[in-house]
Amino acid sequence: MKPIDKPEDSLSRFSLSIFHINGLLMRSGDIITRSIDQSSARWQVLGRIGYKPQTVAKIARDMGHARQSVQRVADVLVNEGLAIYKDHQTDRRTKLVELTPRGAEVLGAIYEQYAEWNQHLITKLDPEQLDKIADALENVGRILEKEVSFFSNGSWKSMNTGEKNENENK
Repeated sequence: MKPIDKPEDSLSRFSLSIFHINGLLMRSGDIITRSIDQSSARWQVLGRIGYKPQTVAKIARDMGHARQSVQRVADVLVNEGLAIYKDHQTDRRTKLVELTPRGAEVLGAIYEQYAEWNQHLITKLDPEQLDKIADALENVGRILEKEVSFFSNGSWKSMNTGEKNENENK
């Protein structure tokens, strides 16, 4: 089989770099949380519910993960006493995942470890450059969120073929 050339256009390079960095962030998160018997996946869910209770579906949507994988992590957190399920006041079909006091302690310990990691890492990086990159990422995120939302029930190819997207008339 002939090897496929890696795309070199700017958006492809950007996307491939994000995939690579995401993997590295997940691995570094596992290193940071290991001493507290946690993982990046647990940290992500704890962090999402740290400021307000949320449904598993919302957490999954916001994180870009499958609902089932977030459900498994939430179940583990509940079994460990780090979170609880509570009734959703406006939607009785779903439950909210809420941080417990013990979960808040664990999340606080994770954030302490993370702060130490950041202090170590920032000595190797340029804070001004990071701020510019973060601004650019937030902008790309806003654009992608609109595009993904708009085309989620249709085809992005319809732009070039003249097909109507179901969302265009909404």
